[in-house]
Amino acid sequence: MKAPLLNFILLLFLYQNIKSAPKEPEAADLDLKKLGITYTLKESTEPIPNKIHVLRINLALNKVKPKVALGPDPDGDGPAEVSLTDPRKLASSPSVVAFVNTNPWDSFPNAEGRKNRNWYSGQPVDIHGLAGSEGKMRSTMAPSNASVWFDAKGKVHFGHQAEDKPQEATTGFQLILSNGKLTVGTGGARHPRTAIGTDEKGKILWLVVVDGRQRRYSEGMNMHELATVMKELGCWTATNMDGGGSSIIGLVDKTYKLKVMNRPSDRFLGIPRIRPLPMILTIIKSEK
Repeated sequence: MKAPLLNFILLLFLYQNIKSAPKEPEAADLDLKKLGITYTLKESTEPIPNKIHVLRINLALNKVKPKVALGPDPDGDGPAEVSLTDPRKLASSPSVVAFVNTNPWDSFPNAEGRKNRNWYSGQPVDIHGLAGSEGKMRSTMAPSNASVWFDAKGKVHFGHQAEDKPQEATTGFQLILSNGKLTVGTGGARHPRTAIGTDEKGKILWLVVVDGRQRRYSEGMNMHELATVMKELGCWTATNMDGGGSSIIGLVDKTYKLKVMNRPSDRFLGIPRIRPLPMILTIIKSEK
């Protein structure tokens, strides 16, 4: 048998074996709707262009639950409460299906009294407001109506008192919707925004991020515009969380790959940059 014919037969044999070889088992697709999670991108053009990222989470199904993820504590009992960390790293647990940024924070002054606000990973900072996970509070403060926390049963609460026992806790800047009514006036500066809201019965949770500071793409909202969006979604109560370059929202796709859904506004030499954060609110699959 001539060499060319032998080579052809050998290649044909290899092709048939490769073609008929069993494929590697693929991971089962993740059905977010069965978990009670839906993602919607809303776009508005009036009065300015905006991209609004909306996660609607049905907590009543008990398929998922909220969990706060904090960066490491750099000095134990020292003044710093957390080290800034890439939010994708904070959300890297296999059980995480979604996340959003939460509390504001600030750095510590140096010997000259100046604060470094060029935020970098590993930077020690002070969290503003109530913050903690699994019943252990990393940051505390006097009672505040801007707190957004969850009890041991996963029920969401807005505002806290000294006698409350939060299991997972975050805090924003201010309550923007209460008893179905806006609590903020019109006007004000427009920026990227993050908000957390719930319906009257506390069964539906909304995580919302509005992109901003990106001309002709998405320019941001003021407090009144943000509150109006939350009310239109069906919220009874809502709080404005940290915003600006911190605003970020993530969601896993059908293959469990975590993706940042919005376009954060921070830039470094013109290149988009995801800002490190002290903590995030994650949505994880329940163990049931």
